Amino acid sequence: MFMCSRNIMQTFLIDRWMTVAKQIETMAVYQKLLLILIIIIYPSDGFPPDALTGSASYAKHHAEITRISIHVAVGKFIKENNLTVADDSIDVINLVDVFFGNDTDGLQEFSRREEEIIQHVKNQERSDTAYIHCNSEQIQLANTHILQRRKQIEQLAQSSEPDLPLIREMIGLCLYTIQAFYSGTNWVEMNGDTVYRDFGVPNKTLMAVADATVDTCSDCDNSGSDTTSCKNNLLINNALTSGYQTGHDIQPPYKTIGDIDKGKCGFGGSSDTENGQRTAIGGINKDRPDSKYSPHHHLHYQAFFAARKATEQFLIDPEIGIINELQNHIFAEVFNLKEKHKASFAFVIDDTGSMGNNIAQVQDACVDIITDVLDSPNEPIDYILVTFNDPVEHEHRLTTENGLEMIEKLESLGVFGGGDCPEYAVSGLKEVKIYINLETLYILHDDLCGKRRKRETELKNVTGSDVYYEIAEATGGKVYQISTSEIADVMKDITKELLPSATAVVRVFNLDTTADHFVNFSVDNMITNIKVTIIGAASTAEVDVESPLGSVLTSAGTNVLYESPNKVVVTVASPTPGMYTLSRKVNRHWSVNITAQSAIDFDYTIREEADDGYLYTVVGHPIIGQTYTIFLTVYNIPENATVTTILLTESSGSENLFTLTKITSDFYSTYFCSASLISEFYQISIYGTDDNGTTWMRTSPNTISLVNVKLALSSTQDLYVNMVGNVSYLLENKGTTNETFTARLTDNRGLLTGQTNFEETIASNESTEIVFQLQGSSSFSTVTYTISVTRSGSANTLQKQSKTLYISRDIPPMCSVDTLNGQCDNNYGNGSCLDSSWTGQATITFTTDLQSVTGSNGMNVDTSSVLSSPSVVTVGGTCCTPSTYLTIIDKNNNFVRCHFFLGDVIYIDDSKSVLSTAEQIAVGVIAGIVVVCLLATVTFVIVVYRKGVKPKLNAMKVDNLNREAVKTFPMKKENSSKQLFYDDFMTLKYDCKVNHHEILIFHMTLNLKVIFNKA
Repeated sequence: MFMCSRNIMQTFLIDRWMTVAKQIETMAVYQKLLLILIIIIYPSDGFPPDALTGSASYAKHHAEITRISIHVAVGKFIKENNLTVADDSIDVINLVDVFFGNDTDGLQEFSRREEEIIQHVKNQERSDTAYIHCNSEQIQLANTHILQRRKQIEQLAQSSEPDLPLIREMIGLCLYTIQAFYSGTNWVEMNGDTVYRDFGVPNKTLMAVADATVDTCSDCDNSGSDTTSCKNNLLINNALTSGYQTGHDIQPPYKTIGDIDKGKCGFGGSSDTENGQRTAIGGINKDRPDSKYSPHHHLHYQAFFAARKATEQFLIDPEIGIINELQNHIFAEVFNLKEKHKASFAFVIDDTGSMGNNIAQVQDACVDIITDVLDSPNEPIDYILVTFNDPVEHEHRLTTENGLEMIEKLESLGVFGGGDCPEYAVSGLKEVKIYINLETLYILHDDLCGKRRKRETELKNVTGSDVYYEIAEATGGKVYQISTSEIADVMKDITKELLPSATAVVRVFNLDTTADHFVNFSVDNMITNIKVTIIGAASTAEVDVESPLGSVLTSAGTNVLYESPNKVVVTVASPTPGMYTLSRKVNRHWSVNITAQSAIDFDYTIREEADDGYLYTVVGHPIIGQTYTIFLTVYNIPENATVTTILLTESSGSENLFTLTKITSDFYSTYFCSASLISEFYQISIYGTDDNGTTWMRTSPNTISLVNVKLALSSTQDLYVNMVGNVSYLLENKGTTNETFTARLTDNRGLLTGQTNFEETIASNESTEIVFQLQGSSSFSTVTYTISVTRSGSANTLQKQSKTLYISRDIPPMCSVDTLNGQCDNNYGNGSCLDSSWTGQATITFTTDLQSVTGSNGMNVDTSSVLSSPSVVTVGGTCCTPSTYLTIIDKNNNFVRCHFFLGDVIYIDDSKSVLSTAEQIAVGVIAGIVVVCLLATVTFVIVVYRKGVKPKLNAMKVDNLNREAVKTFPMKKENSSKQLFYDDFMTLKYDCKVNHHEILIFHMTLNLKVIFNKA
């Protein structure tokens, strides 16, 4: 069963709050009561991670900055390296589309790589580490962070097998901090949209950062009511500074009575909930063009353009871009820039007797590829078939441009004879080169040489496949070991990777014996061929496919009918658009897969709302019964075509239709729907109309599986050679009963150490932490671990996540807190915090000379003893800085931090009382009334939900959530009742303060080989 609806109980509760609020809206003090519920909901640390809607839709965001910049950078790369023929009038940003041309599968893969980087950028938004966001004047450490990642990118690119996903992750980490520099620091205030070419660039010295004792901002209106109040609040213009954001790890000292009207800059805006307690009131963030969120909203677009240009510079600048670290060939691989050309398809097939058990699968796989592309723009130049048997018995069977003719010849193949040594295959290769315009070459071959089988136990190190490895090495190819059952899928993957392709899935379904014998499917005018594959049909006599013109099985033309045991394939080239009907004439169970050659296809992601109010892509399987947002990226939609509907099909066959909402996007058509997923399985399809009004449908080959256990990465450490790093995951039981789960760890390098199997009994809605260790090794530059979760005693995997870690050969500095004298719990974060002081010591060790030893704002650091390793550093401060960090950076840009935490300080701004005695009495009375109302409201809501709403939800098969975008789109609830109350509170607070003051070889486990050769 499926639901697509808002959380009704939560909505009803908010509405009840609104009713109560309106009854006392003249009492501004009530808004302070609501603050407790609101201020922790929606922090923001930089540009929004993704698009907003409603009045905030004009805000620029990290996804847009990154996507545009990647397109520009890749376009420049394509142009500078002459990778495509394009008119000079074509804008560089459009060269990606020109490069891929008819290879829409290649464009889709490029988009996935691009999206992978964007997701890594967006995920940084959730960090509370100030230097990640360039906040809290941690600009130097942010620069060091980027330099460290750049060095890792360079070392990864130089390895024999570069880990491309990890390189994309590193790029994403760098780009987030680079973009945050322009929204959070005062660079744009001083230099407009000019790029700072020294930031994040090796061997450059940064502009000075404001000293810890320098006040950088004056007070201004943080509520946003006075839209120009913060325009000139900066007090410096000759040094870098950035705002301090509530909730980040680095904070300035609490303000004292002597700090009047100025201080360190705040981040500012509605998310900076402690604004003015430690910083000047207001701030300098430029995240949005809205004064309520960004005090320097007037510079939002300048910050956007600077961040965009800086992102392009980081990627492609010939002097300082990472193109220099990656080199051209790795840069192209990172973005899947593979030149693909129409080619010859050559099949070189071993037809000796030992292939008797495999020849049918070989024929099936070859026919499958041919029928996929028949009569499409990506059909091969021609087809060639050569068979080999022994050194003299090889035969050129056919060269043809007609795919139907090749299918007939493949079906006629038989097996005979015995010998099948690799050298015989090589003779077949030589034979095929005579006939081929060589672009692509496949060999399908029995692995074991008959002459060697008897000696296999004697000569284990000498195998018949050695010659294939030699060929692959000499031609830059690969050897894959696969089973016979995998041959079809693997060959399809290879053709898709190396040749132009545009294969889309139209529909996938099972036809049980109890189901109707007729199934309709739509064929639109954006399809160049349609292919129906039926598993379970014994022959074409059991099948019929009717188009608007009649049966396609009996019509003349280029229709393909192919039979193999238990399988029928029907391909219709240049099909007539309209509604088609698949008919079952004999009552057998069918599994049906309908595919097409079409430029129209889509990808989807499932996202969940995090504590910051933004949406992030779900890692692993989603949780059954929870609300998610499904995002769709649709490729190559013609101007007059539409995308209207999403279809989610359950395992039972039940279908659920929902209307999609479109989001503005620069390159692809993007849509979403919010939904409660309450079944264990869904298949996802989308509908629309072509430019003639014919309905079209596409189906994702990937399905959604839901579980009741959540696995989330808690923390991971950088891994260093000969050092142990900890990784921790949170395992949470989201089911209704207590359960025992098993978590198992594996890795690809044998670097796991200690416990690798965990058996945990977890109560309903409770969690436990899984902590394991990896040992860094100089033999490898990366290690990939996998954590799998099952129910105890079950083999069914519920959650499975893999992550790759970089292994640094540097030995980083180390820091440990030795002593900490003092206590700040329950101290006051106003003038009295100066009366309590603390001291501490830390031991630091290092093998590389140190670049700096510094403390965060408010910490006194004595570095006079830091002469050699180990050294003891003495630090101190007052309870105005109860939480502070000692940062050690070496000259290789490795760094470590020690945290000195003295307790939680209570902030009381007793110098700025707002309410009179009478008002304070009124607050007490009103608070009592409100609490009673709230209790009654909550009770009423629960009763209504239990008695009225829940049965309706259970019975509700389809519940469309196509609300207005400003209310629906959960990227950021701009105009929610909670946000409106908070905005009003901020206005009140400020007013009160103011008033008061290649070649591929497939090595088959079951004796089958495929070789790909590219001239």
